Amino acid sequence: MDSATRVQESRVFPHPVNVVWNHIRPADFKFWTSAVKEAQVEGGLPGEVGSQRKVTFKDGTVQRYQLVELSDLAYFITYEMIESNPPVKMSAALHTIKLRKITHDNSTLVEWESDYSSSGNETASVIEDSRLKKKEALQVRDRLWQASPVMHAFTLCNLRSHIL
Repeated sequence: MDSATRVQESRVFPHPVNVVWNHIRPADFKFWTSAVKEAQVEGGLPGEVGSQRKVTFKDGTVQRYQLVELSDLAYFITYEMIESNPPVKMSAALHTIKLRKITHDNSTLVEWESDYSSSGNETASVIEDSRLKKKEALQVRDRLWQASPVMHAFTLCNLRSHIL
């Protein structure tokens, strides 16, 4: 039997949406240092729809993602997993990171969703792992931005080399 599952995590960051967007838009996964060891853009430029990323996770898993949608107006990216080594037990995985401006204090809500489809009941551990990794990535980014004014300034000055 085929099944579909959605995993969603969110967090508010005390920064304007354009600052947070500058971290997410390249879709280079530098914001995900809690789980990602290395990410390489292949077959296109960062932020170019159709380009692919080879992502090596700290646990040794290597996955390829393809950027399938990007909106500078609506502040979101969508990417699809197209390959995994070792293989994962699902037929499809589509991920979206959306940013929403909070007008009250000029902060940003980051929503990270993943839609999985599979045949059978073997995806429960993959889905739980996805939820935990998203939560951890957002918490790590939040701690770094709040750690100190020096760290905050350092991070904002090095958008390309640090995480969201």
